[in-house]
Amino acid sequence: MSKILFISAHAPTNLYPQAGQKIALSNLNKYHLDNTTVDVVVIANKAEINAATDLIGKYKNNLFTYSLNKSDKIISCLTNLSIPFKFSTRYQKAVAHKLQALLAKNTYDAIHFEYSHAAVYLDFIKPLINSKNTHTVISIHDVVSQSFLRQSENNLILGIEVARLFKFEKKIYSNVDQLWVLSTKDRNILTSLFAIPENKIIIKPPQLSDFIYKIKRNIEKVDQKSLLFWAAMNRSENEQAAINFIQECFVNLLKIDSEYKLYIVGSNPSAKIRKFASENIIVTGFIENPTQFFEKAQIGIVPLLQGAGIKLKTLEMLQAGLPVISTSIGAEGVETSKNIFINDRFDDWVNIITNLASGKLTIDELSR
Repeated sequence: MSKILFISAHAPTNLYPQAGQKIALSNLNKYHLDNTTVDVVVIANKAEINAATDLIGKYKNNLFTYSLNKSDKIISCLTNLSIPFKFSTRYQKAVAHKLQALLAKNTYDAIHFEYSHAAVYLDFIKPLINSKNTHTVISIHDVVSQSFLRQSENNLILGIEVARLFKFEKKIYSNVDQLWVLSTKDRNILTSLFAIPENKIIIKPPQLSDFIYKIKRNIEKVDQKSLLFWAAMNRSENEQAAINFIQECFVNLLKIDSEYKLYIVGSNPSAKIRKFASENIIVTGFIENPTQFFEKAQIGIVPLLQGAGIKLKTLEMLQAGLPVISTSIGAEGVETSKNIFINDRFDDWVNIITNLASGKLTIDELSR
């Protein structure tokens, strides 16, 4: 019988409205076979753990959860100053003690770190591994250094943190047997930026939401001049993307034609986002089945200016058949040029959207 230790920096679940948690559950379930036992250690925000009833029901006595609040993260950062902050927030003494106990009584065939910052325990675990045959894996959702680098321009403190992150990431990625990434783009970053051998890297494209494959778009259902932004709105990069788009593009679209509509569909929109709600800007909050918005929106938008890694929101709108306008960050890792137009200037988006909405041009024609 195989034995796996799965350590995750977020709760693997289909019941929390963010893409990463669903990817984590998909990776966890790959190990869950009849002849395999999986011990699952989760260090995550309390809301995620409370939502993960599918995880709790399935793994029961083999599940060990550790919920975090802001004070826990601050204390961890202050007591582990040698570790970059993104990683030190997940280092908890109680978790280290549990891992020590598990490794003392079990011989694992594989130790899997889900999210790079779960691997903050790698140095602690390595001396405790009692088999030379134990395989170590990190599943990388985002290259953390890349995300922070984009925020560090003209910010000395963040610039210092980027340097610490780069050194730390290079170390952990070099010291495991295998790395899982979501796209060719991330693999290329690891090989070029961190000098990781390509044969250590496995590309595992993310599984899309089940409802995406049931969407049936047709001209009768589509609302002309309607736009869809599909995202978890409690993430700061998504919130800022929506605000930037509204202020720098959508208000100008309404000056041209007051019939334009923007659907902001996703969980936990902040007060900043809700204040934009109007007849033309529909803020839905969490929607259990958002099929109707994918079927009636004319154009999908991904106006992200921050973040790293492949964007599931972009892949899902493309899979559903929407023409998509995206920034280069929103299109990262997307390996098709079909039905997506990439542009980083919101001033240009006004003309792009009006041409697409009126039918004067298609995505293919815009791309020529």
